[in-house]
Amino acid sequence: MRLSLLLSLFLAIPAFAQLKWDTMEQSLKAKPGDREVVATYRFTNTGTTPITIDNVHTSCGCTTAALTKNEYAPGESGQIVARMDIGSRTGHQEKSILVTTKQSPKTPTILRLIADIPEPLVMKPTFVMWGVGESPKPKTIDIKVTDGFPIKLLKVDSDNPDIKVEVSEVHPGVELEVHVTPKDTSRPEMATLLIRTDYPSDNPQTYYAYAKVK
Repeated sequence: MRLSLLLSLFLAIPAFAQLKWDTMEQSLKAKPGDREVVATYRFTNTGTTPITIDNVHTSCGCTTAALTKNEYAPGESGQIVARMDIGSRTGHQEKSILVTTKQSPKTPTILRLIADIPEPLVMKPTFVMWGVGESPKPKTIDIKVTDGFPIKLLKVDSDNPDIKVEVSEVHPGVELEVHVTPKDTSRPEMATLLIRTDYPSDNPQTYYAYAKVK
């Protein structure tokens, strides 16, 4: 009696569709000059009934995810293409894409996009400091364009006339030594150093270093 009841309950349960993903995580490395990182997540409906993808939501406004259609028959495959706009982002980036189906609205699948974006410039150090009363000797910031980036270093300015910069070109437009000198160190001072470039051409980026008398 119990066996027949269990069997009848089992047969009454519908065979739901389910998505099988080739991969749920992609790690990508951007190249110099790239404007975006693109990841493709392929899937197959391995169930016996159609499945409908209701929503694809990204964790960040810089990332979009596109789906060609929403419903997939048993055995049918599809893909989600995620694009992350690089903009001024650098370093290690992690984004999520949440995929919700009509059949399982409360248990979304979480896809991960991991991107490593190289720094266009290397500055060592990014901050120089003097103590109040310390000898106002110049301190040096080395600035170098990362290999492969089509960047030209144009100029370096200080926003405080009491902290001056003098630039020496190691390799013109590519590598600079910036000598930073406070007028005096008798009182606290602070300056932002503006490193101006010609990249990207449609919106040239300015980078920043800092100097302080404390």
